[in-house]
Amino acid sequence: MIFGLVTGSFLNVCISRIPEEKSVVFPPSHCPKCKAKLKAPDLIPVLSYFMLRGRCRYCKEKISIRYPIVEALTALLFLAFYFKAGFSMHYAVLVLFSVLLMLISFIDIEHMMIPDFLMLIGIGLGIAYSIFTGNLTESLIGICFGFLFMFILGLSAKLVMKKEALGDGDIKFMVMLGANMGIERTLLSVLGASITGATVGILLILFEKLKKEDYIPFAPFLALGAVVSILIW
Repeated sequence: MIFGLVTGSFLNVCISRIPEEKSVVFPPSHCPKCKAKLKAPDLIPVLSYFMLRGRCRYCKEKISIRYPIVEALTALLFLAFYFKAGFSMHYAVLVLFSVLLMLISFIDIEHMMIPDFLMLIGIGLGIAYSIFTGNLTESLIGICFGFLFMFILGLSAKLVMKKEALGDGDIKFMVMLGANMGIERTLLSVLGASITGATVGILLILFEKLKKEDYIPFAPFLALGAVVSILIW
């Protein structure tokens, strides 16, 4: 649990800096507004946010709620996957997979893009582990399925909506899911993502938080579907 919280704290740095092509190591953690270097009491996962009442200690600028959410979710994922796989090689792979899911989801939420290198790492992880477990064929079939399914879905949506509904990043993300989960779990993931994504989109439109022509990031819904499919299958 503690390892998950600490990892989540580092993921927050990555989410902020990777899209801007900045180092995730230097400079040390600092307030993005006043640039003040953060000290140990400011960096306690989850707790610091509430102790500081959601504001920078130095300039009083609001701190994004994303920080405690990422830290808590990462810890919960690590714990859930531990109950699923125990302390094993499979668990180590799930931890790495969950880190990629978190990065991809929150970068997509904040920047509406998914860095290609994260998905390449994910695809490589899936292929490498499938070779280790003797399931390379299943992984390769999952890759083909993920690409074709998302390509057809995106093309169909474009014909109906008369605009691009899915980005290239979503297609590549599905390829990554296919490489790691095979056809069955990948199909379950995209079906779950489609239902939850459509539901959230409709609710946001009804409550006038979103316009019909606006885009919503699809990667978080795919990631949620992937996590659920892994835990229940």
